[in-house]
Amino acid sequence: MNSKSINSIKINSLWHRRLGLSTFVVLIFLAISGFALNHSPGLKLNQINLSSNWLLSWYGFEVQAAEGFKVGEKWFYQDGNQALLVDGDSIAPCTAPLSDLVQTADSILALCADSVVVLTSDGQFVEQFGTVDGLPAGIQSLTVLDDRIYLATDNATLEFDVFTLGVTASDIAFETIKDSRQMAKPLPKSLQEKLKEQASGPSVSLETVILDLHSGRFFGQFGVLFIDLIGLLVCFLSITGLIAWIKRR
Repeated sequence: MNSKSINSIKINSLWHRRLGLSTFVVLIFLAISGFALNHSPGLKLNQINLSSNWLLSWYGFEVQAAEGFKVGEKWFYQDGNQALLVDGDSIAPCTAPLSDLVQTADSILALCADSVVVLTSDGQFVEQFGTVDGLPAGIQSLTVLDDRIYLATDNATLEFDVFTLGVTASDIAFETIKDSRQMAKPLPKSLQEKLKEQASGPSVSLETVILDLHSGRFFGQFGVLFIDLIGLLVCFLSITGLIAWIKRR
């Protein structure tokens, strides 16, 4: 073998080694993830659900910060289903959404999707007043002015008596009620985490995440093309490695 052939083999061997090292980490990951997917039923990967905000956002789920109303030192909020919670404890039925929550001298009232929930001043459930009890349909807001409770619909404002559960017409302007509403605020992180544990919100299985990483789909079309490129590169290295071995013989 002449010196020119030897130099050519050395150069090819150098590039072969560099390309091999560049694919090393990816190949190790693909081997491990492939093994995990192959034994997914035994490892129960499809039963492990992930619900971190960044992961749900990456998969296209709309993640919004849970909001509630603070009265004194207590937070009142809805669990996304059928319950009104106070600092993590379910206290009353309340169909989502929780639109308003107000406080009078001796009571707290929450406006849910189809009812007004009446609580004591310390957050104990008293009664639920719904459309079957005489609550007008289409209530948009609930507010308190001078310790008097007002409800607003599309075309009327009403006064609500918490003791008799009666509703009467009022001449208070809708804009006045709207401007005096208490707006919901994001819950403290501790309550958001607790709510996430209690609620059955969206999640992604660990099996899906590993499968998408293994195929490259986790990073979109670019990720798929990258995995394809790695596959072609491995084929190229195998063929050139075989050719180099034959030449050395």
